[in-house]
Amino acid sequence: MTQLPPSRRSGQEVVSAGARDPLESPRRTPARPWTGQDFVWWNTAAVLTAARRGQRPSPVSPMIDPVRPVMAPDEVMLATCDAELLMWRRGDATYNPSRGFFLAGGPVGLALTAAFLGGQAYLNSRRKKAAQADAVEKWRHLARARLTVSTHGIYLGTGEGIMPIPFSQVQEVHLTGTGEAVMAAANSAGTARWKLRAQWAELVLILWSVRHMPNHPQVVRRSWLPQDWLVHAAAHGYGVDTGPWPTGGAGLP
Repeated sequence: MTQLPPSRRSGQEVVSAGARDPLESPRRTPARPWTGQDFVWWNTAAVLTAARRGQRPSPVSPMIDPVRPVMAPDEVMLATCDAELLMWRRGDATYNPSRGFFLAGGPVGLALTAAFLGGQAYLNSRRKKAAQADAVEKWRHLARARLTVSTHGIYLGTGEGIMPIPFSQVQEVHLTGTGEAVMAAANSAGTARWKLRAQWAELVLILWSVRHMPNHPQVVRRSWLPQDWLVHAAAHGYGVDTGPWPTGGAGLP
């Protein structure tokens, strides 16, 4: 397993800093400070490099929620953080929950879906009138959650339980901002499209693209990073091996 560098704190989540080589050549003076978000991008870049080389990525969160992996025997939990889920809806998204959003399959999944929707009933009844009066469609808050990202999918935890969503069921991941991605998924129980706001949203994009869309435009163009970020990282001594990154040619199997 790759040795993790020293850790530093960024807000509520802790991410790893990179070790500097004392023999490295002189580098340019950094134009701006190194931040917690830079650590997130640096760790995500390392996961992309490892995954494209066919290697098992190392965890990037020193503290990961104790969620039991259920997607594959060789599944590795990589990161956990707080998240917000939003859905494109008219009126109050809490009044209009999407059953398809939970993609629940089997007795456990159906029970979880029923529990969530049942728990919203009282709140829904109070907000019904206000929701009907609000006809504007936009991304609206649905729930706060804990996001755990693994090599094979994501786990969304709310007060009602945990819902696993394998990358094999995900049809779309598209970044709309730093730490923000629109996702779509489908299975035999339904379909859904939602917006995820989370510290590790870029990591979700990278892991899904490696498995299911190696030539994802945002990965090929490196637009999931700020335009000058690789130079910025090198100036701070955090080099990134971009050798195996996709460049628009034939994708990996």
